[in-house]
Amino acid sequence: MEIDIKQVLLQLLNFGILVALFSKFAFKPLTKILDDRSKKIAEGQAAAEKSLKELANTEKKQAEKLAEASKKAAAIIAEAKAESKKLGVELIAEAKNVAAVELAKQKESFQKELEGEELKLKARIADLVVETTKTVLSASLSASELKSITAKELSKLK
Repeated sequence: MEIDIKQVLLQLLNFGILVALFSKFAFKPLTKILDDRSKKIAEGQAAAEKSLKELANTEKKQAEKLAEASKKAAAIIAEAKAESKKLGVELIAEAKNVAAVELAKQKESFQKELEGEELKLKARIADLVVETTKTVLSASLSASELKSITAKELSKLK
């Protein structure tokens, strides 16, 4: 078996042409497609990481807003409780004042009524004393003596 140099050179030339054609029409487009795909995958991963970070930030902001809203709600509730206690105390004080004024009016009215009844009673007692004295003394005293005794007794009652 002999090696023909021409044939080896032709085979090398054919192999070179095939490598050049495959390189130009098959290998370069395939590497370009693979590179584009790698870039898209990297971009997708970067976008996913960015979305995860944004989601974490959004959740953190929501938690902060919720905590702030809870604090505001607690403050509003505490303020409302304090206001209602204050209002309750004011209402109780006002009711006590009204009751005291009404009680004073009732006492005054009762006192006036009592004084009026007392005056009527004194007048009635004076009349009774006069009648009794008249009856007892009518036989033994003169009219002028009877008048002076009655006047004395009336002045004592007043």
